[in-house]
Amino acid sequence: MVDAKLNEKLVFGRDYARLGRSFGKHMYFQWLRKNSFGIQSLMLLMLLSTVLLHCSGKESSSDDPDTLFREAEEALKDEHYVTALEKFRDIKNRFPYSSRAVDAELRIADAYFEQESYLEAESAYEIFKELHPTHPKIDYVQFRIGLSYYKQIPDNSARDLTAAYHAIESFETLNDKFPSSEYNAKGKEFIVEARKRLAEHEAYVADFYFRRKHYLSASYRYSALLKDFSQLGYDEESLYRLGQSYANVLMWGNAKDAYQRLLAEFPNSDLKSDVQAALQDLNKHSP
Repeated sequence: MVDAKLNEKLVFGRDYARLGRSFGKHMYFQWLRKNSFGIQSLMLLMLLSTVLLHCSGKESSSDDPDTLFREAEEALKDEHYVTALEKFRDIKNRFPYSSRAVDAELRIADAYFEQESYLEAESAYEIFKELHPTHPKIDYVQFRIGLSYYKQIPDNSARDLTAAYHAIESFETLNDKFPSSEYNAKGKEFIVEARKRLAEHEAYVADFYFRRKHYLSASYRYSALLKDFSQLGYDEESLYRLGQSYANVLMWGNAKDAYQRLLAEFPNSDLKSDVQAALQDLNKHSP
């Protein structure tokens, strides 16, 4: 009797388990159908992770600085800047006595520059210059220091233009120390462009004071603009505004000198009739 009941329980248990498995499979396939896109994405992600892991292991296994340098150069060429920087740093750390270590130092600075991280690039070039002052490419390094500063000059004339002064100084150093460098011609062009940006800033500040009728401050700025940034496209307007500024603070002689200089340097100026009228008015106030 006991055996019969036990057997009945076992059969019931097997049937129940079979039913449970059948139900479980049914639910599992239902879930698969509903989430097929998610499963495919998960499988693709797992496959991609495996491939990347394999590639990463392969790339980091190089024990040859030349091979690693070529890989870094290829990454830099393909604009994979983070990878390139990691590989160049790897050369420096693992092969510090290799000739490629010095090459890697310079290319780290280049990678920063190509990445448009100009502040980091300028710093890296400066460090290289300090560590390797007799390097064959030291004129290139000096040029890149100037260019890194130049790239940091803001477009807005109202903002701080300290980078422009640093750029000019760096390009002038290039010209002084390496007069026969192939980079001097471009350096001189960038000096002119940087000076134009500084002149634009000075004109902005002078006009700011003039519009607010702070004529004495405006006269200082226009005078500085004419003295430090002449022949950059601001002389004619600056002389006219300078004359007006002096006249408004009753400095008749200075105003007359500014107007007369304008007529002498720009005889065909569109402002000629206004200047002549201003001079006639000044004659009433001064001998």
